[in-house]
Amino acid sequence: MKTRIPLFVVAASTLFTASASAHGDDHDPCDIELQGNIRYASGMLNIDMDNGSQLTITPDYMLAVNGEWVKLSEQEQHWVETYHQQLETAIPMTLNIASQGLDIASVAVNEAFGELLGPDDELVADFNELFTSLETDMQAAFYDAQGNIQIDSSRFDEPGWFDDAWEARFEEQFESLVSESVGRILIAVGTEMMMEGDMAAFETKMESFGKDLEQRVEMQAEALTRDADALCEVLARADDAEAQMQQHIRGLDGLNLLDMPNRKLKM
Repeated sequence: MKTRIPLFVVAASTLFTASASAHGDDHDPCDIELQGNIRYASGMLNIDMDNGSQLTITPDYMLAVNGEWVKLSEQEQHWVETYHQQLETAIPMTLNIASQGLDIASVAVNEAFGELLGPDDELVADFNELFTSLETDMQAAFYDAQGNIQIDSSRFDEPGWFDDAWEARFEEQFESLVSESVGRILIAVGTEMMMEGDMAAFETKMESFGKDLEQRVEMQAEALTRDADALCEVLARADDAEAQMQQHIRGLDGLNLLDMPNRKLKM
């Protein structure tokens, strides 16, 4: 019985962090870190490079370095267009994955603690407030007043791709709420055990509930994992185009926004 509460915590946290599964393993080929700042709004892409210069790519794929337009060959233009298109694809994919992960975690947490403490318990209400707050903050951070996507990575504390900041914040507040409520959780466990009459019956009941919850969210979690894999492929294509731009286009020797150290460059 000692493992049931931690399993609920692990399950909820794991479901949420599926949105970052592409970079949760040190040996994962899709481990991603941002080495510079990226700003995106209305198709305009601005990137701060390692050497202090700023790269701009317009919605129609014109390239400028520090405000000066760069004339491109046909092959160079292809790399620039690919880079812009893949990043422009990755950003909404990331936001959708993070939002879906938050929804799945909300279901898992609410049902797990609702089953144990009751749906009207203060802890369940606190978790609902947390999920609502995170969703509201995501909307404010990533969308303008008209609902258009806008990104400024300089506002994030985490070095990874955009969803890392929300993963870290969720885990921190999740652990804080659980820690503050350990007493209530233990009392609820004791009360349930007394009502069941014996420990074995209570454990069987909780095991059954856990399996049922897992089955109900499993399909969503699997879909989220597939989306994360697709995002990884998009970012890998952007990383390949970035490497070619850095190597071949004048003024872009400091371009290294995407760092994916565990994958091999496709030439």
